[in-house]
Amino acid sequence: MPKVMIFSASTGHGHNQAADCLKKELEASGYSVRIVEPLKKEESWIMEALIDDGYHILATRLPKMYGKLYKITYNEFLNKNVKRILNRAMDSVIEQLIQEYKPDLLITTHPLHVGVVSYLKASGRLNLPFISLVTDYMAHQFYVNSFVDAYIVGSPYTKDTLTEKGVPENKIHIFGIPVREEFRQPRLVRNNDVFTLLIMGGSMGIPYIRKCLKTLMENPHHLRILVVCGSNRKLWTDLAKKYAGTFNDKDVVIYGFTSNIYDLMDQSDVIITKPGGLTASEAINKNIPIIIPFFIPGQEEENTEILVKAGVAVRTSRISELNPLIDSFCLNPGLLEEMRENASDLARQLSPGSIVGLADQLLYESLQVKEYQRAHQS
Repeated sequence: MPKVMIFSASTGHGHNQAADCLKKELEASGYSVRIVEPLKKEESWIMEALIDDGYHILATRLPKMYGKLYKITYNEFLNKNVKRILNRAMDSVIEQLIQEYKPDLLITTHPLHVGVVSYLKASGRLNLPFISLVTDYMAHQFYVNSFVDAYIVGSPYTKDTLTEKGVPENKIHIFGIPVREEFRQPRLVRNNDVFTLLIMGGSMGIPYIRKCLKTLMENPHHLRILVVCGSNRKLWTDLAKKYAGTFNDKDVVIYGFTSNIYDLMDQSDVIITKPGGLTASEAINKNIPIIIPFFIPGQEEENTEILVKAGVAVRTSRISELNPLIDSFCLNPGLLEEMRENASDLARQLSPGSIVGLADQLLYESLQVKEYQRAHQS
């Protein structure tokens, strides 16, 4: 049974969810899979504080500063030095994890690990096939390394961002950002005739969820509004107390944590959310148009650019623009239908089931190389 090790990180939930989806896909085809978070190892506590905890603090409290730091890391000189620091801090941890599990194939769902694994390969300490899954729609410079054997990306636009950075086209596979099987099922036909909105934002979008809901209460149309608060019980309690039920000709349902987002997407005409890579991938697979009234500067800002370019999302620069946009959708259903078709076209280009085939191919090629090397050493 071939063994796969997937490296992930908790900077946002998308990386871990993508890793879980990959694990299920591979295990269903006979692979043994282990997901690890190198930053959670005891030896990495300093890096965890800087990267994992630092991300959450900056993204929630100082998003503009986070966005500036993110853009600064595109600088070639700074990029090289940051990678050098990460390599020295993380190489032993990752090498030890690999020695303990002895995998045949490595996959990472976070750009943090790309440089470290590539450094181990370049220094001769590691000789395993390596896949990098890009969990956003624009690939940051951290993803780019010649020692990556294959990239999995979520759209043709993402592929373009890698080829522009010098990655060979034959290394890039448009399989899609992995999502649960339920999101890949055909969208159910809705029976209700009330325009329905799904609002999501996660813990980092709390202020904007409140503002969106307050603004939508002033919309002149009869709307059904589904709000997902996630694990934030205070937000759930506050919003349920104020808005749940019928309010200003709006039918409002407030959810806490729920595992059936796919079902809520099936019920909805549009989703209002911040554009995390995984959420966007789920919406695209469900052919539901996306409204983006807020994002965390950095990768989500780049995701917005790509999603709008693909015609599957609309960006509102102010919350006050939300109601005019909803009005236009209610009065001109063709606008929504065009966005649904764009999402459907994009989803048809994806091939999530091919991930297993790629793993098989890389393992076969790796075996061929090793047999060739053994034959010429004897």
